[in-house]
Amino acid sequence: MGDRPDPEHRPGDLDAAEAEAAAAAPSQGPIVSRDALNLPNAFTFLRAALVPVILWLLLLDGEGDTYRWWAFGLFTFAALTDTADGWVARRYGTVTPFGQLADPLADKLLVVGALASLAIVGEVPWWAVAVIVAREAGVTVLRTRLVQRMGLVMPASPSGKIKAVSQMIAIGAYLLPVLGGRLPELLLYLAVLLTVWSGVDYGFRAGRLARAAHEVDPGPNATSGQADGT
Repeated sequence: MGDRPDPEHRPGDLDAAEAEAAAAAPSQGPIVSRDALNLPNAFTFLRAALVPVILWLLLLDGEGDTYRWWAFGLFTFAALTDTADGWVARRYGTVTPFGQLADPLADKLLVVGALASLAIVGEVPWWAVAVIVAREAGVTVLRTRLVQRMGLVMPASPSGKIKAVSQMIAIGAYLLPVLGGRLPELLLYLAVLLTVWSGVDYGFRAGRLARAAHEVDPGPNATSGQADGT
């Protein structure tokens, strides 16, 4: 009994996406391949490419709210492509390791780019941008290390999706010309709190995923009778 792995570390404690990633890690092919050239990944690239356009629209001087509406419309379109690329990838079986890695990176570029653009024009405090950038950079480094060291692509988590939605809503509230008052500011504070929470959650999930992958493929130094009660 004493040589069984701690229940907290068993692969069964992972969700379905994590367990699949852990089991697939030993045989997973290259991250970048010809399979990555597909429609969902094109949506991902487009989402990242719209960031400088949104900044340009915010910096433009013009009468009325025309440019502001364009910035809001493009940001909303970019945010919706995040749902579209995931649906298309699952519907037509075009999920790739590159897409799993690039999709959250594009989300981060969109959010950080839009927030930085709003900070440049003096509408969002830089401290909020710094907190979100620190979290996003930390998770990106974590994902990259898992790929480089273990060939693992960490799937998106519920906390990450909740965080992303809260960030998108807060940015949309700032960009929407007809919405004023303190509501955008309160939504930003909520997004910052959820960002920190999801960062901590990703740290724990990365540890569980790495341990699960090691249990699936312990390597040449593992002993054959370990944890089987014999």
